Amino acid sequence: MSKITINGVDYHYQTKITDPSQHVFVMLHGFLGSKHDFDKSIKDFSGQYLTIDLLGFADNRQQSIEPSRFSQSQQIADLSQIFTALSLKNIYLCGYSMGGRIAIAFALKYPQMIKHLILESTTAGIADKERRLQRQIHDHRLADKVLQVGMDDFIHDWENMPLFASQKNTSETDFAFMHQQRIDQDPTNVANSLREMGTGQQPNHWDELDTLNDLPVDIIAGEKDQKFVKIGHLLQQKIPSAKLSIVSGVGHNIHFEAPKYFADFLMKLV
Repeated sequence: MSKITINGVDYHYQTKITDPSQHVFVMLHGFLGSKHDFDKSIKDFSGQYLTIDLLGFADNRQQSIEPSRFSQSQQIADLSQIFTALSLKNIYLCGYSMGGRIAIAFALKYPQMIKHLILESTTAGIADKERRLQRQIHDHRLADKVLQVGMDDFIHDWENMPLFASQKNTSETDFAFMHQQRIDQDPTNVANSLREMGTGQQPNHWDELDTLNDLPVDIIAGEKDQKFVKIGHLLQQKIPSAKLSIVSGVGHNIHFEAPKYFADFLMKLV
């Protein structure tokens, strides 16, 4: 495990990089996740990789972070400095859910820094202004809830959302790992992330996606996650050069539910 300080905030990460000039898979976790989300996929991974605890999550949680630091724009600015500090020249940027939203924003802002974009179960925001406002209200209510009830009760409700139902089909050990890392998060940071970097707060990037048409893009969604299968098709329509893969037998979190498939999928891209 390693740590780097960017703009006054510590970022913890794990990596296997012997030659930063060659392709490196940078994997961004989802909401309530950590750099360890991808451990099962990278266990026998033959490629180079970097996994990072995003702002305020996991090992980054034990520090006081200003709420405004949780904005998507500041998160991607921090990532650009991390990649530069690590001398990464050939980035295959892979983002899951919240991490995918960050990856899209990063690719739009810093297209020259990445060679390939992989989007797992994610979206480019909410195009409709009224729906986006309603989602902001919803995210703020969730933020209030986590501060009122604490992580245990918040995660109990979170894990019972239909979106995550298929994760309960994993082994008892694997699900226990996922559950533990969720409840170990800092509630203040979780609330600030919801308020400042939730789906409702992030910019609507849909009308910008055609600028990614010259970048290799792969979109991946789980068959059981029909919401993000539909969004995956919409992303592909906006980025005609992108390839869409629907993975049978799994839901929202493909790298967790089918880690070997996910690792093999990534390695076939190089």
